Amino acid sequence: MSICMSGGIHKHTISWLRGIASPVSRSKASVSLLFPFAVVPASLLILALLFSGNTRADELGNAVRTAVGKADPSIVRLRVIGGEQSIDGEKVNSLVTTGVVISDDGEILTSQFALQGNPEAILAEDKTGNRANLRIIATDRVRRMVLLKAEKKGDWTPASSTAGESIQIGQWSIALGRFYQAEASNVSVGILSATGRIHGMAIQTDAKVSPVNYGGPLIDLDGRVLGILVPLSPRGQGNASSGIEWYDSGIGFAIPMQDALKIADRLRNGKDLKPGRLGVKLASAGMFSSDIRVAGVVPKGPASIAGLQRNDQLVSVDGRTIERVSILEEAVASRYSGDSLTLQVKRGSESLSLKVDLMDELPVQVPPYLGFTTAKSKKSKESKVVPGADAIAKILDGAIPGRSNTKPVPAAEKDQTSAEKSDHVALVVVNDSPASHANLPARIELLKLNDQQTTSLSELKTAMSDVTADSKVKVEYRVPGSTDVKVDEFAAEARPEVVTPLAEEVLAAIELTAGASSKLVEDDETNNDPPAAAIPSNGAADANADLQRKEMPLEERGKAVIFSSTVPSKTSPGIVILVSTDDVAEEQILNRWRPFLASHNLVVAVPVNPEKSALSADDIPLVMTTIQGIASEFKADLRRVVVVGDADQSKLCWQLAFGGPSPVSGIALTSGWISSAESESIDGSGYSVLLLTSPGDAQGKALFAESRNGLQKAGLWVARPAEDNPERSVADWTVLLRAF
Repeated sequence: MSICMSGGIHKHTISWLRGIASPVSRSKASVSLLFPFAVVPASLLILALLFSGNTRADELGNAVRTAVGKADPSIVRLRVIGGEQSIDGEKVNSLVTTGVVISDDGEILTSQFALQGNPEAILAEDKTGNRANLRIIATDRVRRMVLLKAEKKGDWTPASSTAGESIQIGQWSIALGRFYQAEASNVSVGILSATGRIHGMAIQTDAKVSPVNYGGPLIDLDGRVLGILVPLSPRGQGNASSGIEWYDSGIGFAIPMQDALKIADRLRNGKDLKPGRLGVKLASAGMFSSDIRVAGVVPKGPASIAGLQRNDQLVSVDGRTIERVSILEEAVASRYSGDSLTLQVKRGSESLSLKVDLMDELPVQVPPYLGFTTAKSKKSKESKVVPGADAIAKILDGAIPGRSNTKPVPAAEKDQTSAEKSDHVALVVVNDSPASHANLPARIELLKLNDQQTTSLSELKTAMSDVTADSKVKVEYRVPGSTDVKVDEFAAEARPEVVTPLAEEVLAAIELTAGASSKLVEDDETNNDPPAAAIPSNGAADANADLQRKEMPLEERGKAVIFSSTVPSKTSPGIVILVSTDDVAEEQILNRWRPFLASHNLVVAVPVNPEKSALSADDIPLVMTTIQGIASEFKADLRRVVVVGDADQSKLCWQLAFGGPSPVSGIALTSGWISSAESESIDGSGYSVLLLTSPGDAQGKALFAESRNGLQKAGLWVARPAEDNPERSVADWTVLLRAF
């Protein structure tokens, strides 16, 4: 429930922060009351009771005006000048935001939102028009606040704050900002709708909260500050801009003022407060499961230093029982680097108490590489571990006409190379790799890695979790068709920075391995694969016998044009989704990819929205439905699903991989790079980014290097092409995504 007392701003308008628009016409809107009644019935009842007569409306209006009048002297308009400020990727010279005075020495708290670059100057304007230069003291990168201080003394009025216990759900809350002009605040009224949001750090209001009041106060009807308004994502992740997409939605957040003042006290020493990181990976568990176990710890990370080990069961954190994984996430997400927490752990029959000192940066984990790859047979029951993939499948199931019986994409927790219990994992040795340099044969059946059994991919992954780059590994194996067991040792290396051009012998060995795996699971019901042409077609097959073009109609979402090979194969194909080809001729696309459809066993798809325009975030369902359809019809390999885009679609590519449960594990960019801010809070192990070009100018090179470093810190394999043939590099890369 909200009452807006300021001029509205359209949700998709970006001009709000440029600080150059005339404020006059907008500020006049502050004299009117707008009552949006698209609310729940209970709120309608409250509104009916409150506004059944003009007298009561006047009483509320007077109370709001009085409260705003009390808070106004403590609110300042901030102008941020120069530096690396940008909006939607466009550089701007000036931004405007709001701040709250917290001391008579000229200390001001504001949101980090408008101060993400390195501004050349920050000016504060009070309601009398006086200006003062400010400097940044320090930044809280968890709660997204910045402490500023005036360069000279002045007539500063500290805000009055509420006591924490006086904050009540359902009380009136008023969101203020000093954006349009320095003389008056823009006002939005609602209720305080929740407490303990965003990992327990924030209170929530349904008053309109947007860039016009970020950094400003959320006050009560007595004019006391409840909290500092900041953009936060309901998921509790992201960077200083995360959550902006929720503005004016009825979901706004503020850091409680009592907490903000305590944080300001810590910031006075001039040191930024950075997120604390634990350095632990948890075993897959249900959302509400209380059996929270450690799948691995980052070497030399906080958890490792404290003594946490794989398979430990986490019982409690700081005395609070870990009834579900979100409790542990909340405890870590609200802490800073340098803070400590105490974990109660059960290890077998032993109970341990471990003190963990959080770090702001985990040691960079270079993904180890041995040079083995696996082959997925179309008849194999192996599946990609994608949390929630079954839910995605159910949502997308039936979206394709005539396919109501589509089987969901599997999401088993344990991979297996055959229906029968095996004593090995069938592997292919990649050329120019540590394994090939150790002269291992082209195909092997791996029995043990470092004395750990490897009867399935899951067991191989577990054994690999203890391997680091440059560490020695011992492999126990036999050659297919032989009973002689051999043992070799060699050193693991870092994942190659350049995509290895795969030898024809390696591609042939992958097909042989998949064929051998198929024979283990064949029976009368699965002896014949359904033809790839089962996808409904609006076009004829290509004139070449080894190629086919099909169209997958997706009703209101659009369609997908699909290219594949008709050459028989036992191997499940990889999926390449091209998201930046709206202005590229289909013949040109086909000519580029034709040589690799059969050799690398690929299905290449071009999603087309109804407008036939460049794809955007609105087309994510179109892309996911395309993947779902191909996975079902072609028995595709969910470990080889990649998206290829250019600089304009780089953010879309990132969202397709990390925006929610998704089988996409590879992003190839034909131009541009991923912003380093995107990789700050993700676990990138098992993901890869292929950067096909690099910028030529100095600034572009610096940002490119920053992006690459950020991705590597997050655990992603970052690669570049080996030759000036991007399609060949992508094709080889899709195969290497399965490599260890």
